[in-house]
Amino acid sequence: MVSDNLIKILDNSIKQNRISHCYLLSSSSNIDINESLIYFINRVNNSKITSLNENELPANVMFFNEDLSKSKIVSVMENSTLASFVQNAYKIIILKEIDKASNASLNALLKNIEEPSSDTIFLLTTRNINSVLPTILSRSIVINIKAPSYLDIEAELINKNYAKEQAWFFSYVFNDLSQAEKYLNNDSYELVLNLLDAVHKSFKEKYHLYVFLTKFSKKDNKNTMAFLALCLKFIFSWIWNKLSFKNQLMKKVAGKLKDVKIDYFALFTAINEYLEAIESNENYFLQTERMLTKIVGAYE
Repeated sequence: MVSDNLIKILDNSIKQNRISHCYLLSSSSNIDINESLIYFINRVNNSKITSLNENELPANVMFFNEDLSKSKIVSVMENSTLASFVQNAYKIIILKEIDKASNASLNALLKNIEEPSSDTIFLLTTRNINSVLPTILSRSIVINIKAPSYLDIEAELINKNYAKEQAWFFSYVFNDLSQAEKYLNNDSYELVLNLLDAVHKSFKEKYHLYVFLTKFSKKDNKNTMAFLALCLKFIFSWIWNKLSFKNQLMKKVAGKLKDVKIDYFALFTAINEYLEAIESNENYFLQTERMLTKIVGAYE
């Protein structure tokens, strides 16, 4: 979902013919910023790109997602002095997570930001603005990319033909529409109902939840397990989030949470550690088994 803040700032800049040569998009770690980057490119260049895939980008857009070494940035800077390959369009150089670049790399970047060619825009991103060099901040227009609200996500999902109950549930599970689209399919809500049933039964016998989740412990089910872990975080948050439920099974689960002895700190720690490590090179089965063991162990 494109940030309203970005739309407002960029539209005003274009109307006033005051496009800056360096923008820094600042977001939290749980926001997919790519939609905002795509919107920026299309808005300033009147283009219609739909992806940041390097093989699909036009010649005037350069996207660097990981390699922010000095040699790479120097190469980028040399290219930035050349005329745009596309007539009547800005050359846009995207450098993601600029806070992770070395000082040597950033020093190479600073000179070009201070003396940019007239048709070049540097588009930087960060998920940790406190780690961005002050000299970069002072030369950038900083745009804070805020997470969409639950109501925003729910409305977008309803617009994509999800039933209201499903859209409501998923709006609390996912940070934005991009994340939802990564995990959801036609069977997702049925899986949620099965998960709720397993959680409900686990209040009498904790291993019901373990047995249900182990069905998805094979590596080809990685996305499904991540989806279930995200759903579990929402479900167990009902112990303190007082929500209004229409679904009867949800009402039963929420009503019994206060009577069940669970170490919620240990439970949420286990789920968060799993979600943070899921893309690492560690053995997937061992990761999953460790999380499931800790979840069961959180039941007192």
